[in-house]
Amino acid sequence: MKPDKIASAVVIAVFLLLLMVVLRTSLFGQVAEEQHVYFEIVMLLLLAVVGELAVAYLKLPSVMILLVLGVLMGQSFLAVAWGALVSLHLPFSLPAAPPDIFRSDVLSVFAQLGAVILLFKVGLHNRIEGIFSKDNLVVAACGVILPFAAGYLYASMSGGDFAYSMFLGAALTATSVGVTVALLKEAGLLAERFAQIIIGAAVIDDVLGLLVLSFVINLTGGDGSLAPLALTLVSASVFIFGSIMAGDYFIRYLDREEMGQRAFLLVLAFMLTYAYVAEFIKLSAIVGAFLAGVMLNRSRHLKGIEEKTYGLEMLFMPIFFITLGMMMDVEALLAFAVPILAITVIAVLTKIIACGGASLWAKLKLREALAVGVGMSPRGEVALIVAALGLTNGILDAAQYSIIAAMALLTTFIAPPLLQRILKSG
Repeated sequence: MKPDKIASAVVIAVFLLLLMVVLRTSLFGQVAEEQHVYFEIVMLLLLAVVGELAVAYLKLPSVMILLVLGVLMGQSFLAVAWGALVSLHLPFSLPAAPPDIFRSDVLSVFAQLGAVILLFKVGLHNRIEGIFSKDNLVVAACGVILPFAAGYLYASMSGGDFAYSMFLGAALTATSVGVTVALLKEAGLLAERFAQIIIGAAVIDDVLGLLVLSFVINLTGGDGSLAPLALTLVSASVFIFGSIMAGDYFIRYLDREEMGQRAFLLVLAFMLTYAYVAEFIKLSAIVGAFLAGVMLNRSRHLKGIEEKTYGLEMLFMPIFFITLGMMMDVEALLAFAVPILAITVIAVLTKIIACGGASLWAKLKLREALAVGVGMSPRGEVALIVAALGLTNGILDAAQYSIIAAMALLTTFIAPPLLQRILKSG
């Protein structure tokens, strides 16, 4: 072998050894968070690549694949799997603790950006006139009243105290359509009327759910005053109607320019401003991003905005779905299996009955009405926020929080295959 080839082989071998050392240290060792975040992003992007390959071979929606990958990489699942591996007494030694892959708070920010960009892109395909329609209002109202009543009654009848019953009811009113919207977008069905009802009713649901949550917190942990509820209602109303009027002025200014770099940066600032204000008043950042997209639907730069945000969508959306899967608490599923399954069934059925029934009243076909009910059944990060508020305010204990959180994530997993089956049946 020639000396230059030997030298190349040695360099490659040393480089591979270096990579192995870096990988082992990153998985099991102590690395500063500001350094480790690069490793985490690389892992997430590689998982997204694996997801795309799995989509091609398994013919399943990418959303479902990414959620499953997230569960497999989550610390909860790894702890259970690692314990099983250690108990096998393999011929080689394993570290006592499972690899701690994702430990940075930066990822939660990236995940939220993924949800914001997803709903912004969906908003670009909707007109403001179609959001606050009579049909959407009825579907949203039914999707809040029945789940709240069912959740409260179940918790009360199963021995839960008043505070837990109220919080479970509030969590069941939530609607998190990030997964549903991604599935409809992938199937090319966003323009269908039933999809428009899902999106519009979900936006209204967020406002109604926010009012319910404010009422519950005030009733179970507050002083009994109606002032917080009134403040929430006024803030939400001012934001929604004010954002529509302010958006008109922004579009007039934007449309005077060509769609260059400066105009695109202004669009991103506009989107994130709406998201920030919505999050600040506790309405949810995705509602603000959606409203920003709806306003920009009327811009002459609509096509250019869609093209320029494609790269952001490809980067941040997989992180959102993988991170959502990582939040699944496998140990809580095992410890509280019966109440979690019961509440999950109630969560799905109440949305199907309430929202699906209201959709039939809106003269949708049975298959489309079922799609609306199933599409609005994921509780996702919205119910997780409700549960977290109950825990941090000392209203819920750790077990009650785990039950609600597990229900929220289970509904997120159940909805995509059910919705896909309904859509294929037409």
